[in-house]
Amino acid sequence: MNKLFLIIIFSIALFPILFSHGVDIITISGGTGIEAKYDSGDPISHAEVTVYSPENNKEPFQSGVTDRNGCFLFFPDMNGVWKVVVNDWTGHGGTIKIKVDSISEMTVESREKPLGRGIKIFSGISVIFGLSGILFYLLAVRERKRGLDAHS
Repeated sequence: MNKLFLIIIFSIALFPILFSHGVDIITISGGTGIEAKYDSGDPISHAEVTVYSPENNKEPFQSGVTDRNGCFLFFPDMNGVWKVVVNDWTGHGGTIKIKVDSISEMTVESREKPLGRGIKIFSGISVIFGLSGILFYLLAVRERKRGLDAHS
C-alpha cells in the first residue's frame, strides 16, 4: 500500500513536468521606434506611451513606457497612419503620426510638438499681465466708486 501511495504521489508530481513547455526568445526586425526628448535634449525616461492603429483610434493597439533613454518600439501589423502618444505624467508629452506603407517601410506623417520654452515663458508673462490688468481695473473702479460715495 505504501509503494502504491508513493507511485501515485510521484506521478502527480511529475504530471505538470510532462505537459509543460519551454520558452524560446528570439530577436525580430521590422519594428517602428520612437525617441522622446524634452526640448533641453534630455530623454523622457519611463514615460507612458500609447499606440493607436489606423482602424481604431479609440482603443489602444499597444501601451507601455519608454526606456531610460526615452525610446519605445512597436510592431505595426497593417498599413496606414499610426498614432503614438507620449505622456510623462507631469503635463509634458506629444503625439506623432507614422505612415506605414508596407510593414517594412515607415515614414513620419506628422508630429505634434509641445510648445517651446520661449512660448511657454511668453504665455506665462502674458497671463500674469492680463490678470494684473483686470485686478488693477477692479481696484480703480472700487476706488472711484468709494470717492463718488464720499463726495455725495
